[in-house]
Amino acid sequence: MEELISKCWQINKAFQIGVQAIDDKLKTIIHIADDNEPLMVIEARKRMLVEMQKELRQANKDSFCYQTDSFQLSYLAVPIYKDEQYKGMVVVGPFLNEQVTDHMIWNVIKDNNLENNWLKRLETYFKSLPLLANSYLAIGELLVNIVIHPHVKAQIIASKNSGEQYRLDVEPEDYDQSGIEIKQRYEAEKKLLHYIEIGDKENAMKAMLDHHTGDFLYRVPGNPLRARKNITFSGNTMYRIAAGNGGVEPQYLHAISEKFALKIESAVAMSELNTIDVNMIDEYCKAVKNFAIKGYSPVVKKALMYINLHFNESINLQSVADEIGFNRTYLAKKFKSEINLSVIDYIQRKRIDEAKFLINLGRLSTTEIGLQVGFNSYNYFCKVFKELTGMTASEYKRSKQD
Repeated sequence: MEELISKCWQINKAFQIGVQAIDDKLKTIIHIADDNEPLMVIEARKRMLVEMQKELRQANKDSFCYQTDSFQLSYLAVPIYKDEQYKGMVVVGPFLNEQVTDHMIWNVIKDNNLENNWLKRLETYFKSLPLLANSYLAIGELLVNIVIHPHVKAQIIASKNSGEQYRLDVEPEDYDQSGIEIKQRYEAEKKLLHYIEIGDKENAMKAMLDHHTGDFLYRVPGNPLRARKNITFSGNTMYRIAAGNGGVEPQYLHAISEKFALKIESAVAMSELNTIDVNMIDEYCKAVKNFAIKGYSPVVKKALMYINLHFNESINLQSVADEIGFNRTYLAKKFKSEINLSVIDYIQRKRIDEAKFLINLGRLSTTEIGLQVGFNSYNYFCKVFKELTGMTASEYKRSKQD
């Protein structure tokens, strides 16, 4: 397993492209990608993975599969074998085989029955992808050799001007390291994702501390913040997949993922990213616990999802009931009986939780935070904050600075 994961990182680093390893039951082992994919692209890929796996099972083990979906996104897949048994596949992509033009994007919009306002969003997404054109055939052949054959640890030989050669006593990349350290890190990662999948926040937090032992900041030389952001983006992707395996609805997962992707990109300090990492695990675990394990009634489930996504807007019991299509009185009764809180109390708790998160980031004043989380009055924000935390927002901020 460690060798497979190392090879995935090697492919990602060499070709600057997304890589996903999937077992024979289509369960993700590792997924290395930027977290900016539209949900519809993710869903299209899921459907295509079934077909690619079917083709690879029937093919020679030295084969690779190439497919392009309705979004003109292309993928390569190489089988994973152990003791002559098919064990899954490594999928590389998405990538493009043609230049991004308005004509190409309009065709994608037409073929997928999308609204015209998708033009700019798709253009931005497509331009973030690698353009391989005809080189994908050569890359496919390389992938077969990388994945199927045993990994050989390379050594760097540098040449002096005199022509004399000498060996550099360095490791090319993190994925070439040997020993117990890398094994412990991936074991911790497996535990972390398992605990998120079952909604166990306490153990997930413990596993996170063990998982973040590796120093990957060298991956973007001279820009440690960018490197740390890339790691946090990868975490967001892995946590989303784990929560999805735990039964959380894709549309809700996508909203959580997008929210944190924006927060990660706007972060200006390492401490912010540390806080975001903790909050991501907390929110994904809560999503599993709330929406997958407890089995709320449909009306409460819809209300929870709507409130969790819109708590910072001007919403109340009536607007939530209107939005999800249920009677106000019926919603209030069901919500209180299942959550043990009124709709308004739940909204206020969500707002204060978000306010605490923003205070921990330390970039906004308490006045700005109150408005950002959905309170129209600063005095009312202070009143609710103290009722729920036992201290004012300013006192809470000072306590975090001590």
